[in-house]
Amino acid sequence: MKKFNITVDVGLKPTIKDIKALTLKEAVGHITDIKDFQCRLQNRYLLEFSAENKQQAEKTVQLIAEEVLANSVIETYNISWNETDE
Repeated sequence: MKKFNITVDVGLKPTIKDIKALTLKEAVGHITDIKDFQCRLQNRYLLEFSAENKQQAEKTVQLIAEEVLANSVIETYNISWNETDE
């Protein structure tokens, strides 16, 4: 068995208005002189589990990301891998 430490970042699609990011941008504009400040907010999920192989782990984390973590209509996700021997 291999242990997988996986990071899943979930954020709004670029075509969706990110109200929290716009609020942050406005606040930064009030307290700094930065004129070109851009930001997007994301949620980061740190997952850890064991699987027989990377293919099984990929299927599992894909299912988790698509069915639980991200709303595919308005969000995208990115998966980052770090596997170690158990």
